[in-house]
Amino acid sequence: MCTTGKGKAALPKRSTITEKSEQADEQRGAKPNGQPSAPGDPDAITGLTPREREVLLLLSRAASNRDIGRTLGIAERTVKAHLTNIMTKISVSSRTEAALFAFAHHCSIHRGEPRPTD
Repeated sequence: MCTTGKGKAALPKRSTITEKSEQADEQRGAKPNGQPSAPGDPDAITGLTPREREVLLLLSRAASNRDIGRTLGIAERTVKAHLTNIMTKISVSSRTEAALFAFAHHCSIHRGEPRPTD
């Protein structure tokens, strides 16, 4: 951090902060409007079965495998199988990415169609 002649810390210029923030956004794949892009392939939504869409919607609400199973009346092991299939279809590598995908594309998953791109 820089200091002024009076021994006080000088704050970096606003433009420097903005530039660094924009560079960080670019590195993590943020959209130009500042919103981070969701992981996965939205076009794959149409390839999900109705049950997979139900599981994904519950995942977007942070439901555990046990909770998803109870809600849908299926075994926890079946929920895990659905999540494995879903993650493969939408091209994500973790449950967290699948949950972010589901949250970002909630309406499209509900309808069973991909979200229009901006």
